[in-house]
Amino acid sequence: MSKQTFHLGLSMAGAVSAGAYTAGFMDYILEALSEWENAKKEQANNPESNIPKHDLIIDAIGGASAGGMVGMIATLAMYSGNWKPVKKVSNVKTGNILYDSWVFLDDDMNLYDGTKKGKTTFEKMLETSDITAKGAPSLLNSKPIDTIAERVFNELPTDANINKLPKYVSKDFRLLITLTSLRPLGYNLKMSRLQSKFLDETPGHHVNSHDVVAHFKLNYNEANDKGKYLPFQPHKKLSRDFLAKVTKATGAFPFGLQPRYFDDEFSSDYLKYSLKARKSFNTEMDVIINPEEASKFQFTAIDGGTINNEPFDEVLRQLIEKHGKPNKKNPSYGTILIDPFPNFFEDKITTVPNYNISSIFGILGGLVPTILNQARNKQNDTYGVGLFKLISFPRKLKPGAQALRDHPPLATGGVGGFGGFLDIKFRQHDFFLGRDNARNFLRGFLFLEYDKEDPNNLFHGTSDEALKTFQRKIEQDDGSEKIYMPIIPDISKINGDTNPSKYEVDDFPKFNTDAFKKLEKPIKNRVKAIIKAELKGKIKSWWLRPVVGMFRGTIAKKITKWAMEHIEADFKERKM
Repeated sequence: MSKQTFHLGLSMAGAVSAGAYTAGFMDYILEALSEWENAKKEQANNPESNIPKHDLIIDAIGGASAGGMVGMIATLAMYSGNWKPVKKVSNVKTGNILYDSWVFLDDDMNLYDGTKKGKTTFEKMLETSDITAKGAPSLLNSKPIDTIAERVFNELPTDANINKLPKYVSKDFRLLITLTSLRPLGYNLKMSRLQSKFLDETPGHHVNSHDVVAHFKLNYNEANDKGKYLPFQPHKKLSRDFLAKVTKATGAFPFGLQPRYFDDEFSSDYLKYSLKARKSFNTEMDVIINPEEASKFQFTAIDGGTINNEPFDEVLRQLIEKHGKPNKKNPSYGTILIDPFPNFFEDKITTVPNYNISSIFGILGGLVPTILNQARNKQNDTYGVGLFKLISFPRKLKPGAQALRDHPPLATGGVGGFGGFLDIKFRQHDFFLGRDNARNFLRGFLFLEYDKEDPNNLFHGTSDEALKTFQRKIEQDDGSEKIYMPIIPDISKINGDTNPSKYEVDDFPKFNTDAFKKLEKPIKNRVKAIIKAELKGKIKSWWLRPVVGMFRGTIAKKITKWAMEHIEADFKERKM
């Protein structure tokens, strides 16, 4: 490793089916890093090389919901050592688990071999096989999600191990996946010790925390790491099953997809240590984390994005712990947040909300987003001056212009992000939009200033040829000029591929109304089955049961009609 090394953390936000975009973005990042490493090897002995010689190491990936699922799959891809990028649309399995998992999902492959026989993932999600006498676990059948998660582990090469990691991945790599626990993990804030004849000691104030982070360490050593980190050992059954369950749990979208129950997988010691580290508790603080009677902590988990949807604070904390305080002049580490549905502080508000709320239902309507927004507040270590933090988000430009196209960038963004489950074409479009956006991000944004005279500069010692090939000159307000160089040089740029508005899938896919209308019956059947399962045993009056049964079909029909009209209107508004 050269002296000049940049340490990178990748953060992946929740996205539902738009995880296809994040997967494509990650696919291109891995391709660019691999091509750069290969080019450095080929030009190692060439003093006139036009390849920048600094290094980049990925230290951590953090993810929530679909971002957590992409993070897990990307880690498995790097761990296997046989990853190959997907550069063209494919209707057959490629062996690239990022593409195969997020583009095909659980579609039957016969749909794409000419016979067109089989079921799509969404059709399988409308089946009622998951509904039992206990009720419906979720609005959609989550068994296809189980199949996808389990497949990526079952198909992992037997020789995959930490030694197969590419050079650009740290041997001390961390994978951080967020979960939301419906059971609180509590701690006490001790109050001042005041006594009276009525009270021996002032009681403490109890606080509850529901955010859980599954912190996996690839070079896990049980003697040193037990109770602090989680093992990443996908060839051992217990670890593999746990990894798969965490993957399913982080994407367990509330109500929409099935929650996951953890019985004995998380130890109380681990959760206490994690809480202490994430809340920055220390011995000078009057805080006591509540001891649990059992050694394990049982809880039901839902989507990690519920209260921690953009976990770049978790990733930054890892970088700060490993590499110390940030250097504003010469950053040696930073994070990229890949966010398919970003929240921009400069977003224009076209309609000013009415904040004068006085009715019961108005307050209830405002309470849920209030609680969620407050829960998603970042830790204060995120706000440090000098921290290198960038965000990448979907963009699609008009040909040869900087203007955006007239439609939304994401095809999977419909129906609150669930739209991608309806059609493989939506997921193919967004996977390659992710790749193309990553290309433009590496070439246009992921840069640092070049300083030839500073020995601590990341690009110190860069050859004139490399500088000529990759530099960007930016005019300053005072008329002077500064030179910037890419943190990850994109070698494909050398081959003349320089058009930022060129997209592998140029046409925006259209919503197939005829195919969607064929789903009316299975949607109604599932709604009817959910109503039946949820009301069974809850109606005590014998005479009401046949009445409810009589109207169950009518209610299901009305809900189905509303849902289909809502979905069609949503796609129409998105110009699809």
